[in-house]
Amino acid sequence: MLLKARTRHTRYAAVPFVLALLVTDSSWRSWPLINEVYQWAGYFALVLCVMGRAWCSAYIGGRKNYELTAIGPYSVVRNPLYVFSFIGVVGIGLCTGTVTYLAILTLLFAGYYAVVVWREEKFLAATFGDDFANYTARVPRWIPDFSLWSDTEEIVVKPRFIFFTFRDSALFFLAFPLLDLIAYFHGIGILPVLWRLP
Repeated sequence: MLLKARTRHTRYAAVPFVLALLVTDSSWRSWPLINEVYQWAGYFALVLCVMGRAWCSAYIGGRKNYELTAIGPYSVVRNPLYVFSFIGVVGIGLCTGTVTYLAILTLLFAGYYAVVVWREEKFLAATFGDDFANYTARVPRWIPDFSLWSDTEEIVVKPRFIFFTFRDSALFFLAFPLLDLIAYFHGIGILPVLWRLP
């Protein structure tokens, strides 16, 4: 239920964001080097997001509500899927070439997912009791602590969940052609540029 709500809310947020992109552009376009740095940093972040989310799914896919996963990426941070999603959002912000959109997306993500994580942790605390309390006391919520890393010799992987995660995460890659197409239309005058944002 929460997943469906998150998907719906993401779509609602995407509409005004895309509409704003249609009539705004980066003020850094006249600085090719800076613009390229933004673009490549954004591409790297988006690739890291997709690969990282698939990696996390190998550990938790199909088990999220039934087992307390505390190995692999879940041994160093409690919400690695959301950490990688955050990296993806930062990547989209960077690909816009503006600090403005980067800041807006970062703040929106932080505010929204603070509520999502609070609700999920409430459920996990009720489901797993002391085990989850010990886990939260040991493992940070958002900032990975790699000194806590622990893993196992083997895990049971459910391929379809990795596929679902890859499929959903790959939507981040739509940012590449969409932003390039919008920039192209701005360049040839098909779309108006009402504001140039830093």
